[in-house]
Amino acid sequence: MPLRQLNFAYFGWVILVCSVAAQENTVSLTFDQIAGRALEHSPEAEIIRRSYDVVRADQALDLQWTNPSLGFSQEVVGDQPEQYLILSKAIEMPWVRARRRQSWQSHIEAVGYTKDDQTRRLISELKVGYIKLKLLETQLVRRAQLKEVIVNVSGIAQDQLTEGTLSGVDQHLIQTTLFNINAGSQAIELMLQSVESQWKVALGIDALADLQLLTAILFQPVALETTAHYLSLIPGTPGYRQREMMVQALKSRIRMEWGRVIPYFNIFGGTKWATPSQNGYVAGISIPLPVLNRNRALIHKQQIELEITVREFERFQQSVRGQIETVVLAIRNLGTSLAMMETNFDAAPAMIASALVSYQEGWMSLTELLSAIQIHDHGIQQYFSQLTDYYQRLLKLEALTGQILVTFSAQGGDRR
Repeated sequence: MPLRQLNFAYFGWVILVCSVAAQENTVSLTFDQIAGRALEHSPEAEIIRRSYDVVRADQALDLQWTNPSLGFSQEVVGDQPEQYLILSKAIEMPWVRARRRQSWQSHIEAVGYTKDDQTRRLISELKVGYIKLKLLETQLVRRAQLKEVIVNVSGIAQDQLTEGTLSGVDQHLIQTTLFNINAGSQAIELMLQSVESQWKVALGIDALADLQLLTAILFQPVALETTAHYLSLIPGTPGYRQREMMVQALKSRIRMEWGRVIPYFNIFGGTKWATPSQNGYVAGISIPLPVLNRNRALIHKQQIELEITVREFERFQQSVRGQIETVVLAIRNLGTSLAMMETNFDAAPAMIASALVSYQEGWMSLTELLSAIQIHDHGIQQYFSQLTDYYQRLLKLEALTGQILVTFSAQGGDRR
């Protein structure tokens, strides 16, 4: 094979290997894939699951049976030795053990609801991160288009400055406007890097991997139900059920502690021998007497903990009700504001391009053009800020009620 063909074959192989390596280090995600990815790869989700496993292990440890004891002793009566071999076992009172199991069952259910609540909130936060990243990327694109207009204006102004038809003040205004847009874009780029770095860690994505977010994030009005409807969903949420089961667990615990005034009894039995012809057996039972300790201190402590838990449960319900009422009102207001801005925002790039043409043809002054650009730049910031806040609050309402409110198509064109 000629040398040139060998070189082409070698470079082709190198390009293929690099392409495959790049694909392996690229993570492509749609919005709907976040929950599945989080459950499989998120370190935080793994911690939540393992914390639940620890509590289950504590349950098994507390409910396991105690081991029997084997004892040996010797007595000397006169010149006659007597030896004993005794097997003993402490047995928990049946009603105490039954109540202990009941208490643990309620506690395990409460921890399970805690796991579900924490997982739901984690997924909600990751969805918010996805939306923030995508909207920051889109905002940078819009600002880059605006910067291109300023660069065009600067080129025209430079010719006018050379011809003496543009003042130095006007040139200063152009450069200041360009500086402001560049500074704003740099701030967004830094925010994008920070959000992306934290989001990758939370989702278990390699820090050096390239992200491809495939879902377009556009404004989609959500038809909300009444506030009363969302308030009615509170009793079915994991956060509510977790606190409800914690109250039940403490009540079961108190009932168990009342039964632990006499918590167990001991049985024992064995053999006794003095001489080869004098052997026998020994058996017995012992019960602890509740004379010095009737378990009152522990019962009192559990009652205090129950009172605290009940108060926290009441406070939780009031807090969630307040959060739902506030977030529903905010979503409605933001939705109305974004709907009013939507048409103007879509038409803004064409309007800026038309304003540039008017400036070139002398129908618009430089001051008017720069003012329009600055107003549009401020509008971009406000629009994306409100759009981010809108979806963030919708996802918070999802986490509070369990209702799926935010969905997007898998792919689509971003607003540019």
